[in-house]
Amino acid sequence: MSAQDMTDLENMENTIWSTNRLYLLLLETFPKYVQNFQAKWNDWQQAISVEDLSTWSSDPSFTSLTALGPQITPLVVYQPALNQNDNTAVHLFDSPAALQILRLSFDRNRAVRNTLADWTEYCERVSRHSTSTIFTECAEYDTLLGFGQSIIPRVMLQYAHDIKTQSGLVLSASGIGQGVLFWYELLHELVWGRKTGMQTVVFGEMYKWWEEWFQGGEGVGGAPRFSREGDA
Repeated sequence: MSAQDMTDLENMENTIWSTNRLYLLLLETFPKYVQNFQAKWNDWQQAISVEDLSTWSSDPSFTSLTALGPQITPLVVYQPALNQNDNTAVHLFDSPAALQILRLSFDRNRAVRNTLADWTEYCERVSRHSTSTIFTECAEYDTLLGFGQSIIPRVMLQYAHDIKTQSGLVLSASGIGQGVLFWYELLHELVWGRKTGMQTVVFGEMYKWWEEWFQGGEGVGGAPRFSREGDA
């Protein structure tokens, strides 16, 4: 085996490990989210014919599956990690090969993970600031927006982690709170294209609204939406 082959093999092993780890984290933190996807995925798999590609998009189970929205991306990517010869996941991504999906996903996940960490660090640096808008007025936040709605699962994982590690006082209090709890603004802008416009937030309740939606099996159209003053 050549040095390049060994490097490629190592990269693929790291990619599969990273994909599996993300799946297991989502399963542990949001079991209903994963179980709902898996049920619809299994329905689709049972309904289609591997030999007849025309059945892949025409069956109602495909519509039901894709209606879950871009937040199922890491769960779809997990399928070729389980079986690299299974190209049904490729159909959802309109990509020519399962291996390409895995490689692209690995690179993207690494970039997203690093940017999430950068934004968290930024929020902690400015956590004593008296104006809440400062937490979302930075390059790190804009970069996260640029990744699009497929990063919602990773954002939710970080959101859940930060909520659990905050004191009960912060969660129950209204006010600006700590910057690491402003994941809801990122989620709202990813889904609806704008921030909530809210000045006072009960952070624990806000998280529950987002978690209920994420685990409820609705697409992005069912996400929490907050109207600013003057909006219709």
